[in-house]
Amino acid sequence: SLRDRFLESPDAARNPSSASARGTLIVGHFHHGLRGSDADHDAAFVKSLCEQRGIVCEIGGIDTEHLKKSPREGWESTLRKKRYDFLTKLAERNGARYVATGHTMDDQVETILHRVIRGTGLRGLSGMPRSRSLSPAVSLIRPMLTLSRCMAQEYLRAHEVDWQKDLSNESEEFTRNRIRHGLLPLLEREFNPQASAAILRLGHLAGEAQEIVDQTIEQALENCNWKKQNKTLELEICTLRIDSEFLVRELLISLWRKADWPLQAMGLSEWQCLVGLIKEPGAATRTLPGGVVAKKEGGKLTLHRPD
Repeated sequence: SLRDRFLESPDAARNPSSASARGTLIVGHFHHGLRGSDADHDAAFVKSLCEQRGIVCEIGGIDTEHLKKSPREGWESTLRKKRYDFLTKLAERNGARYVATGHTMDDQVETILHRVIRGTGLRGLSGMPRSRSLSPAVSLIRPMLTLSRCMAQEYLRAHEVDWQKDLSNESEEFTRNRIRHGLLPLLEREFNPQASAAILRLGHLAGEAQEIVDQTIEQALENCNWKKQNKTLELEICTLRIDSEFLVRELLISLWRKADWPLQAMGLSEWQCLVGLIKEPGAATRTLPGGVVAKKEGGKLTLHRPD
């Protein structure tokens, strides 16, 4: 465990070259700058806790004044990206292979429900993956994803380790908090006492199905001619041997990901628009969110995203 490795052996954290060291733990804390003195206290708490245990700690943050002009619900995705950018750069700067977060089973349930409410496909229904790539050199891992929040708190109490509560998690302004404090208790009280377990089971089954879809799509991509050049993706439609609209959508989403283009503004209607463009008999052009221009001409689909 991380505790056995680092918290009981601060020398290993301070001196990774020591014979007894099995790794080096570095803590990264991202100050979102939205909660005033509460956020300042959180950062100070993390810094102090690390100093007590001889663990290196780096605090990052951004200027969020421009965010305050937009709806609060839109902040979450922007701050998440900034937070992971900070953690990725911190890991790369220190030669760390992994970034480990403290997401728990409860976070997974809330994530799946949140996505269902907003509208999601099979991939979103599977929840947060246990691991994913952040950069060619760094992977994100979630080692606590099978543990409940209560289990984590009981462990900390048993070892007399204090923790800090994010007071913004109590605010009803955010959908996720209303899910945590209102919707989930309602589901468990009025419909199914094991609602959380049922949601996790559904997420697991969706993840298994998505793995099969991903394998199918990777094989299809290997068999068709596509390429990425600068800000442009090209796909020869005649080499696309897929009849299912669902799989065509998944292939287009996969290409979008390979181009590292943002997916947030692309909903079902936008993907269906692209599928329809492929099926049209003649040349046609469509404009998609983010200024992406999709053009079909001469048996070729071209997607161009401007700067």
